Amino acid sequence: TDDLILPRRGYFGHVTAGGAPQGLSTTRFGRFTGAATLLLPLGRNDDLMLKGEAGMVVAETRQGIPSTFLFRTGGDQTVRGYAFESLGVKVGDAVTGGRYLAIGTAEVTHWMSDVWGLAAFVDAGNAWDGEHYDPVLGSGVGARFRTPIGPVRIDVAYGEEVKSWRLHFSVGFVF
Repeated sequence: TDDLILPRRGYFGHVTAGGAPQGLSTTRFGRFTGAATLLLPLGRNDDLMLKGEAGMVVAETRQGIPSTFLFRTGGDQTVRGYAFESLGVKVGDAVTGGRYLAIGTAEVTHWMSDVWGLAAFVDAGNAWDGEHYDPVLGSGVGARFRTPIGPVRIDVAYGEEVKSWRLHFSVGFVF
């Protein structure tokens, strides 16, 4: 990126791989994740951020895999408009983790000064198990404030699936 704390141009990402053989877990599994963010200035006062994240747990079933290794999503850093980790596999009234994850974000920020900006965004994604991927949408607007510790973001997002508005707050970039 062009700056570690307040970047406007560049990209960053990561991949992970892990798992557990038989004997260390009730069910043998492998877990793989990847995430990437692209930052593009659209002129002197406008920025575009494109972000994607995907994950997969390779196993016959999710039964016997510790829940911390499965995927749930929703919240300030993933699909805004939804509560933290409220998206995943529905079992009755509960939301549990799934073996697959896919999330995407597009966000445009217009900087009204060197410090203050307004943003508009769309997030889509979900965690699931099996073959049927049913992404949910969240969209909204927010205020941005540049600080020495990174950007402060205050967002109001509408969750299409839950048909309600939600306030989100976050600081800095997730690398």
